[in-house]
Amino acid sequence: MAKPYYQAPFDFKRFFEKKELRKISLQDSISQFISIIITTYFEEYVFDEDFGSEIWETDFDLLVNANVLKERIKKSLTNQIETYEKRLGSVNLTINLQEKLSENSNKVRLKKYLNITISGTLRKTNEPYYFSGDYYLAPLSYK
Repeated sequence: MAKPYYQAPFDFKRFFEKKELRKISLQDSISQFISIIITTYFEEYVFDEDFGSEIWETDFDLLVNANVLKERIKKSLTNQIETYEKRLGSVNLTINLQEKLSENSNKVRLKKYLNITISGTLRKTNEPYYFSGDYYLAPLSYK
């Protein structure tokens, strides 16, 4: 029997009420974990200080050349995914640094964000895998 995968964040209320917890697919479980890798900074996870993302190290360093920034993040994320996400093989990662105008009341701001696209193969079934996520920089947040 296959292991069940559960949605994060874990629904403790349902757990303590002894209700069925929401299960997700293997692909969704991998996507959740990749998103956790991306949004975790180094040394945040006390059991493994190497777990995390280079994005946090470059988050406010937006004056660096965009290509250098993308390559640093790409190299780091590829390494982290290959190290920590063992259910995924043949990892291919693409990063695009983009800008978007943000209008809040009287202020107009130019926000930079990363579009991260990851493809690979599920080791268990040899099926193709695809992930895409957008993350604003300075400070890091979801789009």
